[in-house]
Amino acid sequence: VGPNAVLALKREGYRKRDVSFTDTLEMFRSAGIRRVLQHHLLSGLGEMNISLCKRGGLRRVRKYCPSLTVNDLQPWPAGVRAQAVSPDGKLIDDFLFVTTPRSIHTCNAPSPAATSAIPIGAHIVSKVQALRESQSNPGRTLRAARSVDALHAAFTR
Repeated sequence: VGPNAVLALKREGYRKRDVSFTDTLEMFRSAGIRRVLQHHLLSGLGEMNISLCKRGGLRRVRKYCPSLTVNDLQPWPAGVRAQAVSPDGKLIDDFLFVTTPRSIHTCNAPSPAATSAIPIGAHIVSKVQALRESQSNPGRTLRAARSVDALHAAFTR
């Protein structure tokens, strides 16, 4: 039985009582997150039960160690991991880089990203070099800007 994942109702909400109406409303405005909830509602509710209720977690653990009691379980601090979601509700499990004519953004860095720090750096350097080359070809830069605008529009619907 390993760590579980539940939807946080506040950015950087590490405690059960951390809730932000503004953050939650912004999240639920996303078509992608609504589709994720449609597809994973039951498993998500099960994970919340395990997070909020020791007895829910105990049932899962007892499959492997039947002698455990609720007193054997100890609370543990939560971690927060950002998860990119596409507009069609798919979880983006890989790195997502968005490049504009003047910037490069790492929009999704799956855990544990630190183990990939050097390859990520090399990838970003290659993107910077490509941007520099495109500065001498304005048509290519304009196409790149349009594709970034389309990607941004898709993620903010």
